[in-house]
This record gives sequence, C-alpha cells and structure tokens, in this order.
Amino acid sequence: MNTEFSFASAMIDKASVLMGEAEFKLGGFVYKHIEGNNPDPIRAVQSAVDRMRELHDIEDHEFNPLCQNILVMLQQKVGKS
Repeated sequence: MNTEFSFASAMIDKASVLMGEAEFKLGGFVYKHIEGNNPDPIRAVQSAVDRMRELHDIEDHEFNPLCQNILVMLQQKVGKS
C-alpha cells in the first residue's frame, strides 16, 4: 500500500471518529456554523479540532488534512438534513 494513500485513509478514519464529538453533531457549534452558511467554516472546524488535539493525539502534520476532511464530511451531512 502506498504511504500517501495510507495517510489519507488514516485521516478519514480519524475524521470519522471526531465527527462523533458534540461540536460536529446536529445542534453542535460547528454544525450550526456550517448549517447557517456563516463565513469561513474551516475556521470553526479548526477551532474545534485544535481543542481536541491532546484528547485525540492529533499531530501537527495531521491537523490541516484532518480539518479539511471534517469540513467536507460536515458539508455533506448538513446538505442531507
């Protein structure tokens, strides 16, 4: 398996775990931010993920790809509701 693929796969797995956190669930801060079409939704995601770094062992090199994955997942989730 190629390293780039395994890193991307790991980021999707970690993003899926983080999606279970209250901020990303229906009614959560980040969910509402995206649902309300507020500007700069990536900042809301980054803020929430930054607070979770220690709890979920998020490395510096994982931060941006993880936030992007969560943003895409949330936008898809909000679009379906």
